[in-house]
Amino acid sequence: MEKFLKQIIRVAGKEILNKWGKVGVKYTKKDATDVVTEADLVANKIILAAIGKKFPTHGIISEEMPEQRHGAEYTWVIDPLDGTRNFSRGASLFGVMIAVARAGRVVMGGIYLPVSDELFFAEKGGGAFLNGKKIHGSSCRVWGESWGSVSAHITGMRGKIMGELIVRAQTDPCWISASGCAAANAAYLATGQRDWIVSDGGGVWDYAAPAIILGEAGYKVTNLNGKLWTLRDRNFIAANKKLYPILRKIIDRAAE
Repeated sequence: MEKFLKQIIRVAGKEILNKWGKVGVKYTKKDATDVVTEADLVANKIILAAIGKKFPTHGIISEEMPEQRHGAEYTWVIDPLDGTRNFSRGASLFGVMIAVARAGRVVMGGIYLPVSDELFFAEKGGGAFLNGKKIHGSSCRVWGESWGSVSAHITGMRGKIMGELIVRAQTDPCWISASGCAAANAAYLATGQRDWIVSDGGGVWDYAAPAIILGEAGYKVTNLNGKLWTLRDRNFIAANKKLYPILRKIIDRAAE
């Protein structure tokens, strides 16, 4: 299954790369910022066809279609093109994310960034890897020296969390960035280029692959309430053991 996941995620990514800069927005979903391009649909079709042929009894949850075969022992969780808004504007931060869940728990995940040809992979209990080389997350111990990632669309709870981060920055500043791409955020964190992440309001496809990769890279990964992240959650926090308690306090204040 690992070999298959790595093959299809690369095939889909290469197809997306071929369309980069050549296709625009096909339609929007919830609002004008939630866009879909031809590349999203083509990548989704490639991945679904491959899974359907190789594992016809497996379930599928994809951003671009209704869930298939709910209740199957194995379920594939797919974001065929993460960072679509970046992609549609010619920016290079976009990728493909695929995770595999067994009996409701993520056991394997991959993230592929086609522009840089970087494939991140993790299997439960086996560590995290970048292009076959084992990787470890951040060892930053001081909040003021940390660099975190947040959701690009600042609304609702995301706005409250950002507000609390800004309040703390008055006395204990850190660096914060928003890439507009969950795949890139997770990649930066997995390799220690970033130190923590907080995201709210995404779909399960935005978090499933990052959750297992970051967990295997040494991070504590939970939902906004501090519980171990599961497929039911639509928010996500990850940080190393030194920074997580600080991030937890910031989020708790935002929730008051």
